Amino acid sequence: MDNLYGYAFRKLANKNYFAYTVELKLREGEIYGSVSFEIPKPKVKYTKENGVIAIDTNASPIHLAIAEVSKTGELLIYQTISLHHLLGLSQNRKDHQEWILAHQLIDLAI
Repeated sequence: MDNLYGYAFRKLANKNYFAYTVELKLREGEIYGSVSFEIPKPKVKYTKENGVIAIDTNASPIHLAIAEVSKTGELLIYQTISLHHLLGLSQNRKDHQEWILAHQLIDLAI
């Protein structure tokens, strides 16, 4: 459960109780069930008050284009990050490299 839903469920489960709905269906002698619950909206931590970062993916040549804009709309920096190194990697290595890149972009944003 290392995704958003798993995180939210753990946060909800740490409380004494939370609302949920259970639905059971009988189909061809088999019982199927589903559980649903609402995930609380997270509090906004970051706003465009200090500017924004725009990210654009490009296929040819394969890269990300990144631009940082001030709160008044002035271009502060721009750069490109090549994604050629991802071509030909195994899915696990590609996922790992994308995870590293995503964290680099988050560090740039905050």
